[in-house]
Amino acid sequence: MQTYPQILIADDDPEDVFIMEMMCKELAFSEHIHFVPDGVVALEYLDALLEKPLPALIILDLNMPRLTGTQTLELLKQHTRYHNIRVIIYSTFLNEIQKQQCINLGAEAFVIKPDTYEEGLEIMQQFRDCSLGNYSFPIAS
Repeated sequence: MQTYPQILIADDDPEDVFIMEMMCKELAFSEHIHFVPDGVVALEYLDALLEKPLPALIILDLNMPRLTGTQTLELLKQHTRYHNIRVIIYSTFLNEIQKQQCINLGAEAFVIKPDTYEEGLEIMQQFRDCSLGNYSFPIAS
């Protein structure tokens, strides 16, 4: 069995998390994904890893309580231990100003959440491939 790098997903919407978990199971890599409800918990999770490998990819929902995706991204990119981790912002809608701000802060891409389950499966596969270094999202995602 091939081992995939870990992906950390921060999203406060339980329904979105449930659907993403289903997609990861269907794509047979759910054991390599860790979900947290917001940016504060994402940072706490990373800090607790200590000797363990860091995730290869972090996916941040844009609109979360306590720390937004943008705020979390900024803190990640300022931290010497985390600044090289690939980060993707995952949002329900496209706001060009927020998108540009996230790209300027170091986000690899700004991806819009899909409308259908099939589109979601494709994006989750791309997330997995991205974590393996086999896929790069277009900046204009």
